[in-house]
Formats: sequence, C-alpha cells, structure tokens
Amino acid sequence: MNVLILSPISLSMFLVPRLNQEKDIEKIYFWTRDTTMKCAGKGMENVKDWEKFELVSDYNEVLNKHKPSDIIIFIDDIGMGHTGKHLRDLGYKVIGGGVFMDRLEDERQLATDLMKKVMDVPESTSFKSFDEGIRFVKNFEPDERLLFKPNDSDAPKEYTYLAKDVDDLVEAMQSFKAEWKYKEDFQIQKFIKGTEVDFSAYFNGKEYLTNSMVIYFENKPLMPGDIGPATGGAIAVEFCRKPDEIFWPILEKLKPVMIKDDYKGQVSINCIVSDEDKKPYFLEFCSRVGYPSLPLDVTLLEENKKSVWDLFKAIVNGENPDLFPTDKIAVTASIFVPPAPNGAAPQINESQGEPIDWDIKYDRYFFPYYIMWDEKMCLAGISSWVGQVTSVDSTIDGAIQTLYDTYMPTLRLKDKIYRNDLGDSAKERMKKLHDYKII
Repeated sequence: MNVLILSPISLSMFLVPRLNQEKDIEKIYFWTRDTTMKCAGKGMENVKDWEKFELVSDYNEVLNKHKPSDIIIFIDDIGMGHTGKHLRDLGYKVIGGGVFMDRLEDERQLATDLMKKVMDVPESTSFKSFDEGIRFVKNFEPDERLLFKPNDSDAPKEYTYLAKDVDDLVEAMQSFKAEWKYKEDFQIQKFIKGTEVDFSAYFNGKEYLTNSMVIYFENKPLMPGDIGPATGGAIAVEFCRKPDEIFWPILEKLKPVMIKDDYKGQVSINCIVSDEDKKPYFLEFCSRVGYPSLPLDVTLLEENKKSVWDLFKAIVNGENPDLFPTDKIAVTASIFVPPAPNGAAPQINESQGEPIDWDIKYDRYFFPYYIMWDEKMCLAGISSWVGQVTSVDSTIDGAIQTLYDTYMPTLRLKDKIYRNDLGDSAKERMKKLHDYKII
C-alpha cells in the first residue's frame, strides 16, 4: 500500500516518519500546492525514518503509477474539496476533501444557517458593506459587546475582533475598511459570555469511530496570558470521551450532511458554553483534521498502542476499531522563531538553514513542520511556526510537567519561542464545564 498526502501549505509532513515505520506502506508521496512552500521536506528522504518519503511536483504522475486499490490519499486541509470528490469518483480512497464540507468552513453564514438546525447559535447578521454594518452596530446600546467576523476565509485571523463596546467596534470597522483587501462580507455577532471549547470526532463514511470524540481547549495568542497576535494555536489541551455527553447528539445530527457529501475524516465544532444558560452555542465549523490538534490525536493514539496508519485504514475502509484512550489527557506547546507569528519574506527566509534537533529518545513527542535536509535537519525558512511538542499523562499536571521539564529542554533550536502557561486556561475552562455538568 502507498500513501499520497495532498497539502495546500505543507502542514502534515510530520506524519511521514510515523507512516515510514509501517511495514505494509511502500511509499509516502507528498505534494504541496503552494509553490512558496516547495522547499519544505527537501532532502528529508536522506534522514533515518524518512526513507520511503518522496516529494512530488505533480501528483497525477503518482496516480498514473498506482491503481486506486494500491493507494490511500490524505487531504490535510480545506480548499481541495473538488479534488477530493474527483478522486473519489475515480475510485480512490480519500480522507478529507469534501466540497460542501469545505464550504462550511469557508462560508460563515452557510455554516451558521446549517448549525441553527442542529444547536443554538448566537444572534448573527451578515453584511456586504462596512457602511451598512457600521450603521447596524450604532443601533445597539453603547455598552453592548459585539464580534466582527469576516466571511472571507482569506482574511487573516486578526480581523476577527471582539469589541469592548459599540464605539470600539465602530472604530475598528472604520480602520478595517481603510485597509481591506478581501471580499467585503462579514458577520456582526452578539457576544456570549462563557467558556470556549471545541469538540470533534472522526467519521468513516457511516459512523463516528468509537471513543474518537475529542474535547479540545486551545489558546491562539502568541504570548502568555493570551497577549499578542493570533497564531494557528500556541497551546492546547485535549482528551477523548465516550459518546454519552451533551456534544454527541450535535455530532450525530451532522452525519447525513457528511454522508451526502461523501466525506470521510474529522469534523470539529468550535462553540462557547454560556455562563447564563449553560448551553453550547455554535461559533465555527472545521471540516478537516486540525492544527495543532492532529499531533495531539496522534499522541493519544500512540499512547493507546495504536497509530495514525490504524486511523487512516479505519476511516477509508469503513471500520470501527477502538483506537483512542478515554483515560489520558494530551497537551501541546507550539514552537515559533522570530519574526513570529506572521512574519513575511525576507525576515522569515533568514531562518532557512538554522539547525533543529532534539533528544531522539523523545522522538514521538516532537512534530516538526517546515523542515529540510542540508547536511543536517534544518528550518526551511518559510514559516515562523516551527512545530509542536506534545505530552500525555493520566493527569493534566503530569503531562504539562513532563513537556516543560523533560521534552522541551532537549529541543536544540536558536531563538525558539513558546508559551510557558500551558494548561492554565484549560484547567479553568475544564472546571467550569464540569461544574455546569457539560463534561
């Protein structure tokens, strides 16, 4: 069997050494759509545990060499839903890549309209002009807290803005309008005071995999105390639960949507549990594997003596083995280098060639992103997000202590940046949700 990973921006290359260990995998092909990311992985086939790896510039050449029964295709991000559908129509086994599922993450209003049929949704109104939106906002009481949320998925995360009051939001929107380069399409959403949490599960085309419901707490800001610009996820905590809690019926109601879209893979809901009525309210939809959650999923699988290859096979073959443990908790801290988190060329390029390594006995807890080989493993110099370190234990404090005291000190990387308050926010949120009898 072979694996072909199709990646818009080269996010899941850290899976290669794990798949490389599987005896029934002959070759691991990796294709990156974004041409600015092409040096990621360059030369890595020369590294131990990467021998089966091959970077490809045209994935059709790979498909021409293999029958559909000889290869599993993994699409690791949104934006390739039509590609996924086309390959499934040709008979290939594909994880991720759904046409409608992509739209649910790309189009906030579409997701909001769907989720209104499934769970509670904060009061939201969409607009296609800043002037119209500003007039709408000015009708609220002065102390009302509102959110500005772009509907255009190309708009950077920092444009999602929670205002202190009406005047603050009007000022922010006027500033956004002056510099806006994206589709003028956004939501104004009423703020709900509460506890933010994600829940997700893996779907095999017929049902969710046993115990794959993940409860996930993430903090995006770069610096401790949730200060600074947003990242893809600076720190996170997750654990798996049996399908018997408040989030499970919501996931169950989404099954017909995924079956209609012929989607197999992970689906995730970001929500906020209201302090007032103790109910979860929908915020965002994610129809793909997540980052930084995928390394946490892999860490939990491996703690249960399973592998990401076991997960892949179960998803594409419609099987439902018991893969995930429900008595462990996994944590992660993302690693960055200056100029983090959103530096652009030429500053990012200056990090190319910086060596990176760690104590090999902790290999399973290190998940590098944009790396290459040049007589040594080094940074590819195309992103400030270098990778993740994970840890797992039966308690959150045990996992955090091991990550900071045992694994992190072995990481050899110049000017590494990471948050040192992992777990602080998650523990507060977990206690609240436990008190509310949500988990």
